[in-house]
Amino acid sequence: MNFHDHILSYSLALLVIIIGSISFYRFILSHDYMVSYEGACDPTLEKCFIGCEDDSCINEYYYSEMQKYAADLYMECGNDITDCESANICLPEDSGCSITYCDEEDGSICKVITNKLDDLQDNDTNI
Repeated sequence: MNFHDHILSYSLALLVIIIGSISFYRFILSHDYMVSYEGACDPTLEKCFIGCEDDSCINEYYYSEMQKYAADLYMECGNDITDCESANICLPEDSGCSITYCDEEDGSICKVITNKLDDLQDNDTNI
């Protein structure tokens, strides 16, 4: 057996090692990717998506869709973003950060809290 008989196998093995090393550096060491998650949302101020904690949807929660560069997120919050206030907002130094609020035109179910006084006035005109 010599090298020329298995050149394809050796080349593929070397290619897999190189690609694996580059991926390890990019994703594990430098956090060079985008992260999408549910951010905090106040339905009295914004149009929020409605989420359910269980299948029967008794307990609802409101959220916005966040997208942030992972390196910025790790720098601001560390490994745990659950109680990190910076994870719910886009800071000026963040690159590629976006917050998406609910849009009923896309077919999403949104939660919007309206002014109760306006609702009462609308009901009076319908009587």
